[in-house]
Amino acid sequence: MKRIFLVLVATLCSVALNAQDGAERIVYLNGGGYLASHNNIGICTGVEYNQQFKGNWYWGARFGAYLYLGNAWVYDMPAPMADPAGNYRYKDPYRNTVKQNIYKADAMLYYRLRVFKDIAQLRAGVGFGVGIHDVTDDSCGDRIIPYLNASLNWIVRCGKNLELVFSPTIAILPSEFDYSFVQLGGQTDINPWLMNYLGLSLGIGYRF
Repeated sequence: MKRIFLVLVATLCSVALNAQDGAERIVYLNGGGYLASHNNIGICTGVEYNQQFKGNWYWGARFGAYLYLGNAWVYDMPAPMADPAGNYRYKDPYRNTVKQNIYKADAMLYYRLRVFKDIAQLRAGVGFGVGIHDVTDDSCGDRIIPYLNASLNWIVRCGKNLELVFSPTIAILPSEFDYSFVQLGGQTDINPWLMNYLGLSLGIGYRF
């Protein structure tokens, strides 16, 4: 996995250094909160690179860490449960409070919609990535799992070289989602997903 990570970083640096003249490039430092499957809540932090390739279209790469703080609630099943027909619905035992830190690397495609001149923009994005689940309890082993991503953020430019990227986009609704179609395994059968907890996230970017 370290080799794959190094290849991604080297490719990103190569593309950035060979960008077309006049193409806008931005590096962000991001932070916020998250709510995840397995009842996890915590903080997230990371770095992101965006590069313009045609008009309002940008491609991006981001690396983030989702650090576990606790569980929003607990509903583990200590023993299997049966429906009226006698069929068991859950594993024995069924766990849904997995303690885990998650480290993600994503490739993204963004479109920027101007809302107020060049000052305020709405950024919509889709992409894919991989998450390394560092499980800190005995519910299952560590896993590397693919993800599908979607995001909707505000971009506010502050002067010549600085800009902010943040959510919530609307009220306090979450505006970043990461979902995997692969189950974590072990004693849980829940597919992993992440989202900004109540839409709280903020990043500061430098344009060059």
